[in-house]
Amino acid sequence: MYTVKNSTEFLAEITALDEKLKDLKLNSVEVDKEKNSVVYNFICDKAVGADLKERILDVCEKNTARIFASVAVNITKIVSNGDLVNRAAFKFLKENYPSVSIFLDEDDITSTVDGNLVKYKLRLTKDGAEYVVKNGAMKKLTEYLSKNFCSEFAGSTEIKPDNLSVNLLSEDVFEGELEKIEYRTIKVKDVMVIDDAAMGDLAVYIEDMTDGPQTICGRITEITERETKTGKPFFVIYLNDTTGMTGGVYFTKKNTYHKIKELQAGDAIIARGTLGEYNGRRSFTFDKINGCTFPDDFVKKGRRKKTAPRNYKLIFPEPANTVKVSTVFDYNAVLPEELTGKTYVVFDFETTGTDFMNNGITEIGAVKIVNGKITEQFTTLVHPDYPISQEIINITGITPEMVKDAPKIDKVLPDFLKFIEYSVIVAHNAPFDTSFLRRFANENDYEVNNAVLDTLDMSRRLLPALRHHDLKTIADYFGIVFHHHRALSDAYATAEAFIELMKIKYKNEKE
Repeated sequence: MYTVKNSTEFLAEITALDEKLKDLKLNSVEVDKEKNSVVYNFICDKAVGADLKERILDVCEKNTARIFASVAVNITKIVSNGDLVNRAAFKFLKENYPSVSIFLDEDDITSTVDGNLVKYKLRLTKDGAEYVVKNGAMKKLTEYLSKNFCSEFAGSTEIKPDNLSVNLLSEDVFEGELEKIEYRTIKVKDVMVIDDAAMGDLAVYIEDMTDGPQTICGRITEITERETKTGKPFFVIYLNDTTGMTGGVYFTKKNTYHKIKELQAGDAIIARGTLGEYNGRRSFTFDKINGCTFPDDFVKKGRRKKTAPRNYKLIFPEPANTVKVSTVFDYNAVLPEELTGKTYVVFDFETTGTDFMNNGITEIGAVKIVNGKITEQFTTLVHPDYPISQEIINITGITPEMVKDAPKIDKVLPDFLKFIEYSVIVAHNAPFDTSFLRRFANENDYEVNNAVLDTLDMSRRLLPALRHHDLKTIADYFGIVFHHHRALSDAYATAEAFIELMKIKYKNEKE
């Protein structure tokens, strides 16, 4: 790297040119040996006009070795704004000191500007505060900020309370318990006892971890030794088993310290500990560690499918809002047990096209039938991530503008699966709608095992005299009010038709 003869004198000569240059800094010097050129990159908190920039260039040319054929100057205006400083500090620590991320969130960095001095503060736990000071991270951060902003910097730490507890009543923990996850496992080899001879050789996938006690394994990607304020050593360990990565802390015992200290990146371990929440992030607290050999022939198994969530989170069912229809709701005949003894959900999807693998859902409409009565409805527009053609707009009335702010299917699907849980699902031309349902359920790792009934098939069997069996024709036959090609309207019409078809089925079976 070529340098000017005396950088301090050189910069002093430039800043003396004008009062507005008093906080100007030389950020970098770019040298191109092939082109015999040099570029000086300055930062300044004031705007620099063309005349002043030319004078700066004169000073640079005078102080640059004559071997360079060309000299250029770039001056970038950078003001030490608090938000900019905070973001720059967080990015620097995350990229250069990844272990700090266990102690620090972006909101934990604050800064105040006092003239040319910027005071920044890192809000950390006691261990985190000691770590960034002892290993020089704060000093390096101050140097980085001073180089990249036209100010002087002073850093300090503020202690925040440790929070290693897990809220065992949290929604995620309870849902995880209800889902009864069948963990996928890895069997390690050659277990070398460090902590516990009884730990065994079987670990769950890191990808499958849920809050609470776990045994995991993998290869160490990073291990760093630290000390608490009282001088007690501990290690921050990051682990990867090819299905996922996790990290956390391990507090050594007297008889394990030297063995853990010998571990390094690339070594395999099997560990028992607890996954919980630490400062708003999931973190693994290592309790016991043994060495092992990670199986070279390990092949990841397919993920177990998820079931419906415990509660609705985005789209909530509403009470049914049906149009008064003769014979359907006021029919005095005894309803068949097959209808009253089960819960049915009648649903309809509006989509961007008929090919379920290359189109998306734009609207979901569904109604629930309990004891032979329509009791609830579920409806939402969906952002499809597929274009909506003019032909489809003409059919459904759903435009891109209508769905641009709607939730996507991965956000809506859990609530819809909750709505159809423990129900027989019903649709008109059911293979069409269920093909979309199963495709998106599979893509989002959900399992759909509901029994399915098709009112199109029922109509063909029970109403053979009808020339056509489309939903409009069936609705007209039963005197059902019908506004075609909006999902909820279709679902109501299909549900009312389904109730009538079930009555006919029951009557035919009795005769």
